[in-house]
Amino acid sequence: MISVAPEFETWMEAPAADELRLIPIGGLGEFGMNALVVHSARSLFLVDCGQLFPSDDQPGIDSIVPDFAYLEPFADRLQAVLLTHGHEDHIGALPYFLRRWPVPVYGTAFTLALLEGKLREHGLDTGLLHPVKDYGRIKVGDGEIEAEWIPVTHSIPDACALALHTPQGVLVHSGDFKIDPEPLDGRLTGLDRLKALGDAGVRLLMADSTNVGRPGRSPSEAVCRDGLEAAFEQTKGRLFVTTFSSNIHRLQTVVDLAYEFRRRVVLLGRSLDRNLNLARSLKLLDLPDDILTDVKDAQLFDRDELLVLCTGSQGEPMSGLARLLRQEVKGLRIEPGDRLVVSARSIPGNEVSISRMLDTAERLGAETSLEGLGPVHASGHGSRDELADLIRAVRPAQMVPVHGTFRNLRAHGKLAAELGWAPERISLLDGGLCLRLFADGRLDMPGTVPVGKCFVHEGVDHMVDARVVKDRLILQEDGVVFATLLVDPQTGDLAADPTILSRGFVMLSDDESYAELLSGVARKAYEEAPSLVRKDGEALRDTLRLALRRIIRKTTQSRPLVIPVILEAPGS
Repeated sequence: MISVAPEFETWMEAPAADELRLIPIGGLGEFGMNALVVHSARSLFLVDCGQLFPSDDQPGIDSIVPDFAYLEPFADRLQAVLLTHGHEDHIGALPYFLRRWPVPVYGTAFTLALLEGKLREHGLDTGLLHPVKDYGRIKVGDGEIEAEWIPVTHSIPDACALALHTPQGVLVHSGDFKIDPEPLDGRLTGLDRLKALGDAGVRLLMADSTNVGRPGRSPSEAVCRDGLEAAFEQTKGRLFVTTFSSNIHRLQTVVDLAYEFRRRVVLLGRSLDRNLNLARSLKLLDLPDDILTDVKDAQLFDRDELLVLCTGSQGEPMSGLARLLRQEVKGLRIEPGDRLVVSARSIPGNEVSISRMLDTAERLGAETSLEGLGPVHASGHGSRDELADLIRAVRPAQMVPVHGTFRNLRAHGKLAAELGWAPERISLLDGGLCLRLFADGRLDMPGTVPVGKCFVHEGVDHMVDARVVKDRLILQEDGVVFATLLVDPQTGDLAADPTILSRGFVMLSDDESYAELLSGVARKAYEEAPSLVRKDGEALRDTLRLALRRIIRKTTQSRPLVIPVILEAPGS
């Protein structure tokens, strides 16, 4: 069980000459927003810089990014960002980060191609991007630390693990990975290199914990072909397939099957169109000539001659699939006899949206069941046996589970223990908890540094305060109550009874008498307030708000947003 760690009191002081700090500012205790600070006396950089997508209890928020408060005291020393791969939970926060710290960014070709488009959208310098090849090695900053990119298989091209060669020893960061023996692009996980590093001695391994709860091994991406092929064989009408737009290998399989079954392909979704073009330009995707058809020409083909690839596998409301389900795509509709295949896993938290999506498709007449098809999705994360293989290959002196909830991290730690790692050789971190390595072999956890979440609302040039998000949630759940008090500025007395107005708030059965009750509470709170409080507008509003909240909570068990409004009586 993890205990609440004390604050790292001297975190604002630079590391000692023999000290290396590892600080997760996102991605531990949660899925998403992966970001790791690596900090020594001479080096300071990030490994990944991802975003988190908002949940239903964060209304009006477009994305969530890490709080980079730890970096502020060392702002002039920041040297680089090293990327493991191009998924949004690993690169999505970079436009906000690079606006503040325009430092070099290193990653593989497809990773940087995805990022380049994001930077252009935000008007940022794409000259910061520096491509690295598989097994490439670069010096970070002044060269005290060297970083090496080792290929791994994942659900996106060009994913890598990182080996950091430091004065404190070699550190291996797995990134997101699985060990696929039959990757569609032939690019195998670099186990030989990882074993060679293990033979030479690895100080610490930070390994992906996402699928630690799944026994055995994750299926190869190649197995998806059988299930998808069955969908083509069994569908007499249009076939709609939705998957992650960055899963280029899955898209290649679907397009190849479309060619074999003589179906033209329509793309619906901006990210899908963009990512396919990027993959083609990097020769990561092979499209047969003339297989793509514009959506406006879809009605020119018989229904059994069309495959529609669309974004929206997680029920996103602005996706191509969502627009189809709302019948907003001119010339293309889902009709009886069509089939919708969701070739993706549901990200935790999206289950309700996906269920609604599938239900809407069924109402339109589409078949959505996967029964009898075989597998149409394979995870990009290694299961328990693959995680064990990585630990055995690297044989680190210290094992640090990363990526996932604390339950995942703890289960990964138990796996390492079963493989023979003693408890003192397994470190369970949490967001902001600093792990220090010293050149003489010592290791400690001095405490936590400031971390948190910053909320992004597109179109606003600053982060949204967490209190705004909380107020939005209260409005969504319990509504709002306005209490307006008219005050005589000469006497300071109320010129009339307080008026109560509510929106979205369910009062008791007799609204009029309940409004009178709240009015009486507001009057009493005002009249009993000391004169100093009456003269301080903010203090007076707080007093009224507290009194009204208390009676509302007591009588209705709800917590609406309470807004006192104090006005001067006209003509006084």
